[in-house]
Amino acid sequence: MRNLRVVGLALAGTALLGGSLTAGTQWLEERGATSEVNGTTDAVPRDEVARSISGHLSLPVISRGPRSVDCARDLRAVKGARTHCTAHYLQGTERGMTVRVVRVRGGEITYVHDTPHR
Repeated sequence: MRNLRVVGLALAGTALLGGSLTAGTQWLEERGATSEVNGTTDAVPRDEVARSISGHLSLPVISRGPRSVDCARDLRAVKGARTHCTAHYLQGTERGMTVRVVRVRGGEITYVHDTPHR
């Protein structure tokens, strides 16, 4: 009877751990955001791209998100367009990343960023 309880607890713990790892992996793979394009410039302003990335990097999976994020320029509404962004962390660390447009649909674009790197 005691062995059954131990086995049950072990199975429940394994399922919980597996679910957490799956959710974390899925979150890390989904680095995308969708924003409305400014009709005048045909681009998403760099401040909006930076806000979106900052919010994404601050999710609970990453314990300490960036203090701020800066992007070099607006993100044009052209599939494959890129811009470089830098995440600034509290410890004075900076991490660069590339943001790339993966889909343009009507007045919206979907873009992804790679993993922040040195």
